[in-house]
Amino acid sequence: MRRRGFVLTLDALLSLLLIMIFVSTVAVIENNVGTYTTYMREQEKYIAEDTLTLLRSTSLKELVPPQKIQEWLADGTLNTTLVSPDMSPLDIVSTYWATELIYPSANLRHKAEIILGYVLNRTLRGYNYELMINNYTSPYLRKTGSNSSRVPNISPATLILSGYAYNQTPRGYMARAYLTKATYRRQEIIGIQRVLAYCGVSNTFRVEAPIRLPDDASINNADIRLVARTSAQYSYFELNNVTLPLGTSDITNILHGGLNVLEATFTPASWYCYEMGFGSGSTLFADYTTNSLSVEDPATRYGELYQLESDRTGIYYLNALFVPGNITEINIHLETEGVRDIRIYYSYGSYHYELVHKTVPTTGRQIVDITNSEIVSALASYGFTYENLSRTYFKLIIALDSWWDESQRRFVYDTTPRRRILYGYGASRIEIKYIPRVLVTQYSIPLSIFIDYNDITYNGPCYGVRCAEMTFDYTLPENAKPWYVDIWTAIQFTTFTPDATMTLSENGYTFYDYYPDIYLIRVAYTRLTDTMMVPGRTNTFRAYSTDAYQFGFREGESRGVVNYFIEGYAGYGDVFPQLLQGYPRYKGYNLTYWYYDGSSTYQRQILIGDPPYKPITVDDLDPERYAVDDAILRLFNNLNYINDVNPDDWKTPPYDGSQNNPIDVDLPEGVKIAFASMGEIPGLFKPITITLRVWREQ
Repeated sequence: MRRRGFVLTLDALLSLLLIMIFVSTVAVIENNVGTYTTYMREQEKYIAEDTLTLLRSTSLKELVPPQKIQEWLADGTLNTTLVSPDMSPLDIVSTYWATELIYPSANLRHKAEIILGYVLNRTLRGYNYELMINNYTSPYLRKTGSNSSRVPNISPATLILSGYAYNQTPRGYMARAYLTKATYRRQEIIGIQRVLAYCGVSNTFRVEAPIRLPDDASINNADIRLVARTSAQYSYFELNNVTLPLGTSDITNILHGGLNVLEATFTPASWYCYEMGFGSGSTLFADYTTNSLSVEDPATRYGELYQLESDRTGIYYLNALFVPGNITEINIHLETEGVRDIRIYYSYGSYHYELVHKTVPTTGRQIVDITNSEIVSALASYGFTYENLSRTYFKLIIALDSWWDESQRRFVYDTTPRRRILYGYGASRIEIKYIPRVLVTQYSIPLSIFIDYNDITYNGPCYGVRCAEMTFDYTLPENAKPWYVDIWTAIQFTTFTPDATMTLSENGYTFYDYYPDIYLIRVAYTRLTDTMMVPGRTNTFRAYSTDAYQFGFREGESRGVVNYFIEGYAGYGDVFPQLLQGYPRYKGYNLTYWYYDGSSTYQRQILIGDPPYKPITVDDLDPERYAVDDAILRLFNNLNYINDVNPDDWKTPPYDGSQNNPIDVDLPEGVKIAFASMGEIPGLFKPITITLRVWREQ
């Protein structure tokens, strides 16, 4: 009986222990779900706010295809007596709302619904949404099949359109200003992905990495840092056919606009060399001037795969990827020769998860496609979704005749002697589709803050060059639209099985807290909460390892860039009694302003509007009386992001663009100012409140 009683007691304890583990696990899962749900709500609020800004500041004709504009003009949806395609969608709505009671037979409210519904459906693809004007909504103003009442805790964005008084005529003049092109300086970090091959059997490993800049880029300053995987290899590098050594080199006179090619050749230097290729910390820095407002998307830049050729062994290709949004689809297209086994791994922390394994003939050029459904299914089998990949950087490893050996905690290589090729320059690619977290218009100017080696602080404990903590600070301009932070890191580890933890955070918000990433070469993230990437204040990034002896950050070898946008657009502002100085004798300005290029200030002239032009300086503008003067200074306020004397105050001297407060963008001929006389249109008795709710499709 005693024995039976003892067994029963042990069973009970085991059962209790299992229950406790289960409850604890559920609690952790629920906590993670809650944290992620809060994060998603914040992202959806950002999308809603950006969408309202877009609808308020961008003309209808820039958001809608020309054929649709013509259709609306023909059927009267756009009533040209009251509105025009040059007006923004919300300005059109406010005008229709103001005149609905005066022209009841025109059915203006319904026409406003048609216009807004069409624009929302084009702008918010992939999201559910619902827009309310005051307390009014309709099926036109919500995504088909969506119902916000079923989704708790949606954070709405609200915009109040004011300044209209009922039956006041004329309403006066409003103006907007925008850039069609601009000259500005941009700084970029382009990371070199980690590509390796087996070192033994007298192998030779060749890499060609395409590096693309805007075609018109004029290089002000550039350098490259080339790091070897091991000291037991020989390394030979060329950039645009110019030989480069290991370490840091000035490439200002080698780099150019358009396509650049970095070529590397690696061979073994001793018998104890295991694998050879690029090491972490290999990066290219470029400071250049351009007229292009376009910027290469990070998913596109690093989705174009390198050309790889290994004479006798398999190949390892780590792709440190990042997208500034929510991933919806990943497809991989590979073109190989001489390769038998193709494996794709998802790497998280120090763990590697095999997603796909395909076998192809080793003779001739082979095409292999890994589909989105294959990747989604494989990730799900390990408990991952695209939401996990969308929060920060992630790694996809392309293993060509190589594989992860869990017993050795490293990749091993097939040494069957044959040449293996991965064709690059777009022939092989990783295609990622995603929903951006930042709405970018044709007037968004891409800018950046360069974080150089000496801008980063390292704290102990340290073991040689390896330290436990790496931090840096940066300050965004007040009027910045945050995009993403991109840090190319240099690390060192002493064990393949660290039991330390690594945390990554900004302003105290932790977005990674897990085992160290032993193949860490990149950290990238967007504005995950309101407390991150905050404009107008100091932001602090921190990376920390609990045991620097096992894993740490190589002092003085990491650098990065903070990417953001400035809007080269000032939408319709308040109503003013006069259009511009000297009107109607003058129809535009020959404006003198001042521009700062980062080191010196220059006087510039620009023609605004139509001839005849009134000669005028920025100091002569009157933003209290003239609609065009107000629009110019609101635009210049956006373009003054370095040492603005009075941030976000364009009505107080020294005005933005004056000699004592110059703007930071050079405006070539072609800058446009659009005037809009609102004529005899009456206004609203009360302001309109526009509310937009956005949430992800389930």
